[in-house]
This record gives sequence, structure tokens and C-alpha cells, in this order.
Amino acid sequence: MSTLLLASTQRTIGWVLASIVLVGMGVYLLFSFRIGKREVGSEIDLAPNRVRHADDDELETRFLDRNLAWSLVMLTAVSLILPLYWLMEPARQDNAAYGWVKRFEKRGANNFEEACVSCHGPGGVGGVAQFTLTDANGGFVAQVEWKAPALTTVLSRFDESEVRRILDYGRPGTPMPAWGLPGGGPLTSQQVHQLVVYLRSIQLTPEEAVAEVTSGLQAGARAIVTSRDPGLTDAYDVDAAVEAWLAQATDPSSSDYSTYGELLFNNPAGQGANSCARCHTPGFSYGASSDEATAEILAEWPALAEAGVLTGYQPGAGHVGPSLQGIETHFPTTAGHEDFVRTGSEVGSGYGNARPGTGGMPGFGGRTDDLDVIGTVVRSRILTPEQIA
Repeated sequence: MSTLLLASTQRTIGWVLASIVLVGMGVYLLFSFRIGKREVGSEIDLAPNRVRHADDDELETRFLDRNLAWSLVMLTAVSLILPLYWLMEPARQDNAAYGWVKRFEKRGANNFEEACVSCHGPGGVGGVAQFTLTDANGGFVAQVEWKAPALTTVLSRFDESEVRRILDYGRPGTPMPAWGLPGGGPLTSQQVHQLVVYLRSIQLTPEEAVAEVTSGLQAGARAIVTSRDPGLTDAYDVDAAVEAWLAQATDPSSSDYSTYGELLFNNPAGQGANSCARCHTPGFSYGASSDEATAEILAEWPALAEAGVLTGYQPGAGHVGPSLQGIETHFPTTAGHEDFVRTGSEVGSGYGNARPGTGGMPGFGGRTDDLDVIGTVVRSRILTPEQIA
């Protein structure tokens, strides 16, 4: 608020100075115009720099005092205005930069409306995209509804350079096309940057991100407690049972601890944005989230199995991301694996047994490093260290 107030005061001073200059120019032009209209022959007058100036006797009168007084007034004005302008310059620069961010944010919102909202939904809350699956030869296999993830925590899972890379080159094997010119898309680098600036403005707060992840866990826990106790029908009793189940399932010594980990792996909240299965389980993004759901998809599209695109429910068998079967052989220690899940991969940086990073693996521990950006962007921790473990 103080920054905006200082910027407003400085703007007012600037307008006053500009008005004084304009009035002075107007007076000068007026006198110049009148002098230019003098009768022919007036040009024989001596130039002002050749006219004899006042003598000493005249200068000792109020003539000299008046000139000195005006000089003092101008000196005082300059002495006051220049330091004031200097003090307000940082606020002016910050306000100008903030204005540019807001303009980029607005243009990014327009780009998002044109290019992204049809899949990711208004405000990036997630949506559905129609997608054609093909075999290795490009032949038609199935037409599916692909869950496009919410983008409201994307800057907590990726850094901005990784988001720009995804926008530039897309996600092969998914409905996400290349939007940037480097990947053959229609958007310039500035338009891609405007999209990233807009994404900053729609990120969830840490509390909202926790609530979103928790809602997915509660949905999974509700299915578990009601299947174990079919007589549990009252909404209040179901909610109480869900909370009790989650409380005991988070204990590593609990028999439900692995089931709790499965819920985290398959978390459906935000169209699976904060889950692992979205990339690592075949067909998860278009509904293959259980044995029953996968069987229904294969019954509708038998060519999926024939083409080897989807042969059954195979959690962690690999899809957009690699297979996780035997993943323990890639990390010498459990702590190293947990750290990788927390931070994600970085382009060119090795992880595990010296595998090169691609930037495609998000960091579920939250990108909590400081951002050198103007404007507002909130970064959240998606999973707690206990949940990652």
C-alpha cells in the first residue's frame, strides 16, 4: 500500500512539473509568435546579446534583488524536488515492474483461455481431454477421455524452467501438445512466459494444497471402510470411520500402512495431479485405476489389449514415466530414493545410479526455494516427509 501511495505522489509531482514546463513553452511560443509578427524593418534591431545591459547604478536597485530572488526560488525548488524524486524512484520502479507483471498475467490468462482451458479447465482446476490412442504403426486403437491434471500446484512440483520446457515441447504420449516455437508450436517465447506468469496467480496456498491432497486420501479411505463394513451408511459415522482409519494407517507399524501408501500413489484429487500413478501406471489417466475399471475399458476397446497399449491393471508398470518395478536397484539407499521423490529430477543432473535427469519427474516435497520474480506466487509442499517415506 505504501509503495502504491509513494508512486501516486511521485506521479502527481511529475504531472505538476510537466504542467509547468508546458505552460512555459506556451508562453515562450506566444511571445515568439508576437515577435515574429513585427513590421518589416524591425529586424535591424540589435540582437539581445548585443544590447547594452543595465549599468551599475541600475543593478544596485531592486532590479538585481528581483533576479537574485527568482534564482533563489528556482534553487530551492530544485533542492527539494530532486531529493524527493530520488527517494521515490525505487517505488516508481517497483510499481512499473508490478504493472508489467499484471499486464503479462492478463495476457497469459487470455493465452490460457485460448490454448489450455479446454483440457485443464477454467482456472486450471483440471478437466478432461478427448484423446486418440494409436498402435506402434499409427493405427487407431481407442478414443478415450484423458484426465488433464490441475495446474494449481504445478509450480510447487516443477520449477519455472521445467514448466516452460513442458509448454515448449509438450508431453509425448499424452494429449499435451508442444505449444512453444522450439517444439513446433504456435506460441512465441514471450507468450509462453506470459502463460507461466498467469500460472503463478492460480497456485493454491499451502493450506489449500494440503486440503486437496487430503480430499483424495479421504475418498480412497471412504471406499475402504465402507467395503469392510457394508452396514456403515450414516454420513457422520462414515466420516468418523474415515478419520479413524487414516489416523491408524499412517503409523508404519499398521497393517494398513502399505494400503495408505497405495492411496498416496493413486490419489485422484486434482485429476491425479499430485499422484504417481498418472505417469507410472498404464491407462490411469483415462480410467484404468483398478482391476474393475480396467476391465470395463478393455471390454469397450478390445484393440487396446491387441495392440499391447493396455493389457490389464498394472500399477507402477510404466506409462509416460518409467516402470517402477525393481526401482530399489536404482537407488543405493532408501534415503536417496526419498530425496528424489521430494526434489524430483533436474535436466542434466544425475540421480540414483547416475541416471541423467530429464526434468519430467516432479518434486512432491515442494519447490520451496525462493523465486526471483515480481508479483505473487505461492509454493506448497505436496507431500510431507512421512508421506514420501
